[in-house]
Amino acid sequence: MVSSNFVLPMNTNSKKTITLILFFIFIVGIQLSVQMSSRFAFGADGYYYAAQVNSYVTKGRFFSPDSSPILYGLVAFSKFGSDIVLTNKIFVSILVGSLFLVATRLAYHLTNQFVLSICFGVLFISSSYIPHFSFNFIKNLGGLFFFILFLTELFTFDPLDTKRKWKQYLRIFVFFVLVFFSHKITAGIAICFLIPWILKQIHWNQYLSLFLAFGTLVTIIGFSFLFPNTLHWNDLKVVIGENLEFQFLSPFYQYSKLYPEFLIEQFLFFLSPICYLINRKDLNQKQKTFYDQMLVLYIFLSLPIFSYTAFSFPFRIFLLIFIPGCFLYLPLLSKIQSQWKLSFLCLLLFPYQIYTMVRGKEFNNQDYKLYSIILPLFQFPKNTLIIVHQGFDYFICFNKAGDAFHFLPEEKHKDRPIYRIAYGVSATEYNLYLPKERKIQYLPGFYSVLEEKTWQEFLQNLPDDSKDRILDWRNPNTHRTETMLRNETFKAKNNSI
Repeated sequence: MVSSNFVLPMNTNSKKTITLILFFIFIVGIQLSVQMSSRFAFGADGYYYAAQVNSYVTKGRFFSPDSSPILYGLVAFSKFGSDIVLTNKIFVSILVGSLFLVATRLAYHLTNQFVLSICFGVLFISSSYIPHFSFNFIKNLGGLFFFILFLTELFTFDPLDTKRKWKQYLRIFVFFVLVFFSHKITAGIAICFLIPWILKQIHWNQYLSLFLAFGTLVTIIGFSFLFPNTLHWNDLKVVIGENLEFQFLSPFYQYSKLYPEFLIEQFLFFLSPICYLINRKDLNQKQKTFYDQMLVLYIFLSLPIFSYTAFSFPFRIFLLIFIPGCFLYLPLLSKIQSQWKLSFLCLLLFPYQIYTMVRGKEFNNQDYKLYSIILPLFQFPKNTLIIVHQGFDYFICFNKAGDAFHFLPEEKHKDRPIYRIAYGVSATEYNLYLPKERKIQYLPGFYSVLEEKTWQEFLQNLPDDSKDRILDWRNPNTHRTETMLRNETFKAKNNSI
């Protein structure tokens, strides 16, 4: 007779799966709890994603042509609710939880230690850098997710497994394509990892490696021509055009000025290469190759030769430093044999994750509550183009209050009414440098509305020292880049359909 208290033992794989699911749910819950702290989106690009999804749902195309699978994922997820801002937040929270899973999976392949791998996954998504992506740069976050999957395929590739070789090639190709389309920065880094891997295949099959190299080159060039907002050689001009300005420990120093409370984390990332080099001798050759590549990536991302500001392209690149910074500590962490110590470390990381999110959500955030108050006060003529700073423009577009962007208008807009929403200019300054008959509407929050030609007249009469104060990101004064204008050609094609 079988005892009623008898319970079938759970196998190890089932326990691991359940553990991962529980961690995933808990992490998604943490992300959602912070994301839901406001009914508005976060960051300067929060309503860019909302407006993109809304445009696709209502018009069948993105208002700014794009090929990122993350945007299509947001569109698909919008079907589960009527509030696009809310569904975007849920999607991002799930994406961060998924990033935990893929980071844990790669760590497990590197160490073959389950508890350590979970601890590393939590460490990876608890970095103070993650909120930049989850609140501001969602496409970058998707690029990170697919990049980790791509790295995993490269690391686990077995050239001696002839039966599964073509399946392995296919998986590498699929994840590379997903990285390539997700975001330009991760696409460029993925190419840098793919090239050495292809060259390494020469040892196993020279003709196959040449075929892979030629096929990859043709594929990348083809993608650049056929799909909008993908990596293009014009993007190299952005990198080359950056002002080189040596600053001692510049990236870490600049980030520490933004977030002095995360100084210890910066110090640990700064020491991560040294930590890896000390423990390198204990690794096998395959592990050394992977970590050596991480070391090269670390050096590239932390080069102190750019001028780093909170909105610059070099800063966006530097934000990826946490990837090699975390992985280079994995050889040291793998020496911790006590599961209790790893579990305790994991528990400590969760409060830190919450703190980094609460602090990080305010970075580059906008006063969307104020914008919602201002919107009903607009009195623009029909077909008006509104020039206003980043964040406010997407909010206007999402709420269908007008056509807005944060650049100077091109020639094609010359026959449209063009108005400027300016920030930080007092009535006294307007009266001082403009004729009294010019019409200006004053709005809450130190905003004002005037015709663009009147604004340009005001700038011409303004002293240079006042120009330096006024012409910051809140009063945009640059034209769209060549890459952005290139995307317009795809919009024209879409409009003709």
